[in-house]
Amino acid sequence: MKINGWQHTAAICLVLLATTPALTQITVIGGTTGVPKDTVGYQKWMLFRDRLGSLSDGEMQVTPMVTGELGSEEVILNGLRRGRIHIINISGLVAGTLVPEIALLQAPFLFDSEAEADYVYDHVLFDIYHDLLAEHGLKFLSWDEVGVHHVYGKSPLIKPNDLKNKRFRVPSGLAARLFAEALGADIIPLSFSENIIGLQTGLVDAGANAVILYASTGIAEEAPHITLTGHITAVNFVLTADRWLNSLSPKHQYAVNTSWLPINQAREMSRREAQDFLGEAVTRGFNIHTLTTRQREVWRQASAPVTQQLIDSIGGRAAAIYQAIRGGKSEFQRAHSIE
Repeated sequence: MKINGWQHTAAICLVLLATTPALTQITVIGGTTGVPKDTVGYQKWMLFRDRLGSLSDGEMQVTPMVTGELGSEEVILNGLRRGRIHIINISGLVAGTLVPEIALLQAPFLFDSEAEADYVYDHVLFDIYHDLLAEHGLKFLSWDEVGVHHVYGKSPLIKPNDLKNKRFRVPSGLAARLFAEALGADIIPLSFSENIIGLQTGLVDAGANAVILYASTGIAEEAPHITLTGHITAVNFVLTADRWLNSLSPKHQYAVNTSWLPINQAREMSRREAQDFLGEAVTRGFNIHTLTTRQREVWRQASAPVTQQLIDSIGGRAAAIYQAIRGGKSEFQRAHSIE
């Protein structure tokens, strides 16, 4: 049989297609819950998507499902462990369901400043929680900045006594409940998604959260008074599963391990957004109550028993971690006294 020129060329092409591997295309499902599209939290996911795509030479494509499509944080964590979701960003409250010692980070007035908290998180706590999460088959990729928690309410809450008998929303987690109990509030356990309805119906009078969540999710409209207690420096956990990560090539593992925003950039973005929201208080319709040093100390003293209650309730390595935190705080203070 005679083969003409175009038939010969076509045959060569078919052979090449049959023997040349197809371009690897890995779909990466990224998950968190309830991030409004016009916020820094959403921007961070888009930056992660773009950076992972770039570092993998386009071989990894992130599908960010971050505006509520995946359900609650508990569902998202379960999805990660089952291999249905690949990268997640969840609160310490939910990560603490696996590692109870994470609840210690919710102890009120644990740190004296954001700079001190940053130092201890990065130089002391990251390695500790990395190892604890690894025991559950999870790779701790990075902290993500949430921000300093403040108390909010339908009416001004200047003193801890102002919360007496107020219906105070608490999320899942021991620390929030102990904090509310210490202030004499009535505890109303509600998920984040249920909180707005609770405020609207009168089930809830008050609560606590970071400015970036208070101002952007409708809470400020229902509870227009925020008192800058600054009692918690909150972080999220960016996680993946060891089983999935180890199934990737070294190149792709490197891309996953390094694609989340550098922590200093993530912090700066969130803190700038929080300051922007506070600067828009009048137009957004909420009132800021700034405490004097003496007034803030009253809040500190009122909630002082909570830390030891947490340590006793958590058990495990909580006491050792708390001592490590104290050591990190001392290191930070010595370094800055020399400066």
